[in-house]
Amino acid sequence: MGINGDFIETDTDFTIMAKGNITREGIMLRIQGHKIQVGSDLRDQDFEILSTEGRIFYNAELGALQLTTTPIFQSSLSFPRMVISVKTSAAGYTLTAAELLGGIVDDTTNTGGIAVVMPTVAAVVAAIPGWQADTSFYFIYRNPGNQTVTLNTDASAQWTMVGTMTIATLNAKLFVCMIDSATAGRVYSIGTFVC
Repeated sequence: MGINGDFIETDTDFTIMAKGNITREGIMLRIQGHKIQVGSDLRDQDFEILSTEGRIFYNAELGALQLTTTPIFQSSLSFPRMVISVKTSAAGYTLTAAELLGGIVDDTTNTGGIAVVMPTVAAVVAAIPGWQADTSFYFIYRNPGNQTVTLNTDASAQWTMVGTMTIATLNAKLFVCMIDSATAGRVYSIGTFVC
């Protein structure tokens, strides 16, 4: 965090503690190049600004302003954006973080059994803004081809695979991935269904 003139600039979470009221002009912040100014009519009231990128909260009683760039997690109905990745390789392959996070892998390979390798946990967390321990996501692996697929941990064994990781021909399987740290996570096999 650095102070630049009348502005506080930061790329990390922090709390500003103020003595008494915030200035007559209100609160002015510069976050990653964006200027946010809240007028003085709110300086004695709690207020909150929410976005998909984080949260700004001012507690008037404590005189504290809190900023975070971590995602806001709410327990409500959500509508995730999913992208289908179509794969074909008789030799097997390593999924990319983007393919995994897209939510649906559709494998149309038509020969023998193949091994599919997970991307590293490090690659996955690099693609999730504001990730934190216990961040989790689902993905579906569809096998409409003519082979048996086995999902495997990455070469660094950053993923712990829990349950049956084999997807038979003409079946699909739902998995949930849970991030434990920047280099460790778990993949749970949730259930199999006909595709």
